[in-house]
Amino acid sequence: MRLFFTGLDHTSASVAMRECLAFDQASLTDALGRLTSANGEHPPLLTEAVILSTCNRVEVYGIIHDETALIEEAIIHFLAKYHNLAPDRFARALSFCYDEMAVEHLFETTAGLQSLVIGEAQIQGQVRKAFLLAQRVRSVGPILSRMFSRALTTGKRVRRETSLGAGAASVSQASIELAERRLGDLEGRKVLLVGSGKMSELAAQNLLAHGATDLIVINRTYERACELASRYAAAAYPFEALQDVLNEADIVISSTSAPHTVITAEHIATALGHRAHRGPTDHTIGASEMLLIDLAVPRDIDEQVAQVAGAHLYTIDDLQEVVGDTMARRGSEVACARTIVQQEVDEFNAWLRTQQVLPVLSSWRQHAEEMRDAELQRAMRRLSELSPEQQHIVEALSRSLVNKLLHMPTLRAKHAAAAGDGERYAEMLRDLWDM
Repeated sequence: MRLFFTGLDHTSASVAMRECLAFDQASLTDALGRLTSANGEHPPLLTEAVILSTCNRVEVYGIIHDETALIEEAIIHFLAKYHNLAPDRFARALSFCYDEMAVEHLFETTAGLQSLVIGEAQIQGQVRKAFLLAQRVRSVGPILSRMFSRALTTGKRVRRETSLGAGAASVSQASIELAERRLGDLEGRKVLLVGSGKMSELAAQNLLAHGATDLIVINRTYERACELASRYAAAAYPFEALQDVLNEADIVISSTSAPHTVITAEHIATALGHRAHRGPTDHTIGASEMLLIDLAVPRDIDEQVAQVAGAHLYTIDDLQEVVGDTMARRGSEVACARTIVQQEVDEFNAWLRTQQVLPVLSSWRQHAEEMRDAELQRAMRRLSELSPEQQHIVEALSRSLVNKLLHMPTLRAKHAAAAGDGERYAEMLRDLWDM
């Protein structure tokens, strides 16, 4: 049994590549089922699996019983077939790691240390959501359940015990800071939020905190747009009004979960053409200009929008400038966070190593139990005059002797495993008991 990880993120793959491999909610359920189900005579690729798919990463965590070279090739083939892609389009961007390195990666990711915006809190909820989905479809067992539970605990500790989340602590907040750098004061700007999920809610909070008060929310489900708008004194529109609200917007922040683009170059060309006729007293960012920030993966805004005169399009990958300044202010907090992560990783890995000797210990106990039972039955045949109560006493004595004889070696084997020496003890047990 080995822990397995593969994935790509904003450091190894462009947003264009990430959106090709992204999973939505429905495809996540299906993919987890395929990964952990037998295919004819072939065993499942993974005996446990969790997929973490966000705007910045696509990652697969699992338990394997196969050779590592074979599983890497098999997972690449699975992703290629599932997303209808040629393997050479993405394989080089994937990283693979196993066992303790896989644990460390998940714990650092959940703590926000692997995020585009270091310390951002949204990843904690995304990891939890991925774990809960895997639990619901029963693709996790005891190992990944423990691993993800401890990772979430680690993330909470980092956010509680450090100030890592200070500053631009989310992608959404970083996007607002980017808008301020490009436009200056946001007061009086017309800001359109496309989508009504968590990212849009964070954007609304940060926009109000930075002085923007003229907010518009649009969503495919009008009721959800109204719910978000009501909490932040914004206007809500049905999705059919997209062109009309684009015509009025200075800033567009889009973060839907649509599997395709929702804003086209034609939309923006029309909007900017309309904008040219607005009066000089309007709070515009310039003559026929619009700032668009696409936080979605897959992307919401057609990349051809960048070719429209007056349109300034930024994707999630363009937030590095803001992120870099934030990171410069967080060096000591990152070090504290890494110390916490390492403590939790060490504790989990010690537990994991003990699990690897449990099959041998279980076989050993079963072997001893079979010997005890055989000897007990032989003795009982010679002691047929014993009463039922006396027979029970003799049986209890035999069980107690076996348990006491096995107790200390079992503890020693578990302690040795936790310290990294479990395989030697396991091999000794196999040899001594001919298992």
